Amino acid sequence: MARVWMRIVRLSACRRFLALCLWLVSGLTGVVGVGMALTATATLHIPSSKATLPNGLTVVVSEKHKLPLTHVSIRIKAGSAHDPEEKAGLADLTARLLDKGTAQRTATAIAEELDFLGARLGASAGGTGSTLNLSILAKDIEQGLALLSDVLQHPAFDLTELERVRGRMLSEIHQRRVDPRQVVSETFRELLYAGHPLHRPVSGYPETVPRITRDDVQAFHQRFYVPENVILVMVGDFSEGKMRELLERHLGSWQTTAAGGTAREPPPRLAPPAPLQGKKVRVVDMDVNQTYVQFGHLAVRRADPAFASLRAMNYILGGGGLISRLSRSLREEQGLVYSVHSDFIGGSQFPGFFYAALQTKIETTSQALSSLFAGLERMKREPASVDELTDMKLYYEGSLPRRAETYGQVADLLLEREFYELPEGFWVSEINTIQQFTPQDLQRVATRYLDTGNFVLALVSKREKLDLTAAPIPADAITYVPAP
Repeated sequence: MARVWMRIVRLSACRRFLALCLWLVSGLTGVVGVGMALTATATLHIPSSKATLPNGLTVVVSEKHKLPLTHVSIRIKAGSAHDPEEKAGLADLTARLLDKGTAQRTATAIAEELDFLGARLGASAGGTGSTLNLSILAKDIEQGLALLSDVLQHPAFDLTELERVRGRMLSEIHQRRVDPRQVVSETFRELLYAGHPLHRPVSGYPETVPRITRDDVQAFHQRFYVPENVILVMVGDFSEGKMRELLERHLGSWQTTAAGGTAREPPPRLAPPAPLQGKKVRVVDMDVNQTYVQFGHLAVRRADPAFASLRAMNYILGGGGLISRLSRSLREEQGLVYSVHSDFIGGSQFPGFFYAALQTKIETTSQALSSLFAGLERMKREPASVDELTDMKLYYEGSLPRRAETYGQVADLLLEREFYELPEGFWVSEINTIQQFTPQDLQRVATRYLDTGNFVLALVSKREKLDLTAAPIPADAITYVPAP
């Protein structure tokens, strides 16, 4: 018991309280072996049921009675990856226009109705999916679903609203182009997914957004906003049967065919991105006073069995905040960076990616890059310590309840399960799997999935002050481009 207490004392102050609480709650039964694996099984039960309506709409409903609320999340399986190259931004423009008027309601009428109901409605697009969310009091669910159904099925795509939204998108694009954090992120994505539709920013480019017509938006909606291409999750203060009845009433008549009765073409199946070969480095020359860096490579789909081990390993590497290895080395010990972090992003249809991002003085860019690469290699070479493994496991054990505190969070978990094709209760099984990992397990996954031979590296810096001769990258892999 004394040994366990000493392990907790050695943890960082920001984790010590959590560790002590979990230690007391588990009665000390959670300590086994050198990794201090917690044998107490994590639990977070989210009852739900899944059905497919006759028109092909996938619905998942979950009862939750703590508050008289309802949250509906909808995922359309189409995003910016489905945009034509010359009209990048089409999926985003389509999503943004959903609540800007329908055949029966003007944009003002929709806004006033939402305000009267105290409800929130929002839509957005991503790389491979678009999302529509509604939060509303349970007593107003009939009005809420009527509005949601109208917005989803019958958007007007009014020309005045289209031009207003287009102008906002162009303004946001120009703002991103002077923000070095956004520039380095978009440059990284361009390199990572070069030649694949995912290389584009979701909102498109200044030259593509003006080309999008109302006909383009209508055609995108008619092709992709179809019930068989949609997942709907409803979490609310109703029985599951009542929720299914409400959804059937409001969305069961959603047509599966296009205007005129012709069958819609199924959404195209996009090819996966090509594997990275070698090293690609791009430096964007901007008038900045520090260097912004983003390094990475392709990784795995969210549904890959290795994803849990990647999350665990990355917490120790660069995902654990100030106590991670990269932060301790580059920030605390060497004083090279203002911040540094890393993460694995799981893909849906395609492999996701690993990235590490940092900011450093222009004069210390080469040294910071050398230390970053050294940290990645150290993760492969040096197993996690007892303290590192203990802290990582305690963090994930303690994070589980916070993932389902609100109705929206519960809906997000269920939508993640369906969209990424994950197993039932993945939020618990992954945490329990993490509790069993040994230092050797994480060392093996680091060796396999951290690639310092095939990668992309994006930098935003002032070229005249930047010296990369001492950086661990070949000179012929570097290209310099002007600021966008």
